[in-house]
Amino acid sequence: MGYDVYAIHKYDSLLIHKYSKKNFLVKDNCYKTIINILDKIDPYQKMEILVGSGFIEEVQNNELIGNRKNRGNKLSVAQEIKSKKFFLMMTKTKINHPNWRLEIDSNYGWLAKSFSSFGGQKVWLNFNQENVTEDIYFQKIIIGQHVSIQFLAEKGKTKILCFCRQHFLSDESKPFIIKGITTINLKKKVKREMINITEKVSKFYGLNGLNSIDTVIDDDEKVNLIEINPRPGLTLKLLSKIYGKKLFNIDSDSEKKIPNLGTVIIYSPKDFFYKNCRKSFLTKLEKSKKYSELPKRNHYIKKDFPICLKHFSFLENENLEEKLKKITYKFLKDLLYEDKYKSNIVKASKKSPK
Repeated sequence: MGYDVYAIHKYDSLLIHKYSKKNFLVKDNCYKTIINILDKIDPYQKMEILVGSGFIEEVQNNELIGNRKNRGNKLSVAQEIKSKKFFLMMTKTKINHPNWRLEIDSNYGWLAKSFSSFGGQKVWLNFNQENVTEDIYFQKIIIGQHVSIQFLAEKGKTKILCFCRQHFLSDESKPFIIKGITTINLKKKVKREMINITEKVSKFYGLNGLNSIDTVIDDDEKVNLIEINPRPGLTLKLLSKIYGKKLFNIDSDSEKKIPNLGTVIIYSPKDFFYKNCRKSFLTKLEKSKKYSELPKRNHYIKKDFPICLKHFSFLENENLEEKLKKITYKFLKDLLYEDKYKSNIVKASKKSPK
């Protein structure tokens, strides 16, 4: 899109190195470290800045933006969304949402959630109340279809980009770890309610840039607001494919036909050295446009951590849960292939890096 990109990131990937002019890998969200890097890159604060997932949920200081043009939301807005004030907003604007409490008598029927949760992380079904901290609240479980609203906001305007069905891993203790997303067509009544929620939320917080809202549509087709994600997320590649260079144009065509597209996160079933996988397959992956967030070859990947993203299209009536399973199975089989002569996988051992 005509930018020289300087990236500060916690997770390394080939994509970052390919598209950024310079990148800086950090181990945590230490404010001083990030400020020092920003001062080095942009001492006169003339550049534009966008704070993404994994940073905006935890970085607490608004001075991070400084006088730079912010392509996303103010950090103070993100902090307010990830606090008790979020529930007051829903009550004030009369938006449907699950019951919530700071204390409960029984675990049954409730989720424990951190105010800093994202991507299904820090959400627990089975939890020990003795370990509850001030950061935890409890949300009543609602059964229904999980759908996210992807939208652009700018100067009081909102533009719906697409609706996506959310798919989750099968993990009893952490049931909402995101596995993938797929575009979805919704009934007009449900769409109207989702658009109404988006406009209320955007106006209340004065949202800016790419955002998403997580909802649950119950059996009565009532839309319940679960979370607001005030930054770009998993759908960025999907949205870029649909809208191209017009993605950040708030005034471009909003009646665009949305194709059947999806993204699946492929998680590692074991600890292994990425460079010891099949070389021919690694080369094929690196040349493919269907994969993103691929690790560098010298990376050591831990069990249950993401390996990469796979982007795909699907047919109208296709079983998407089965499709996600097949994509994941085939990728892991090709990547972690072992022949009878030599194991290409180095399992976790005493020599594994810390």
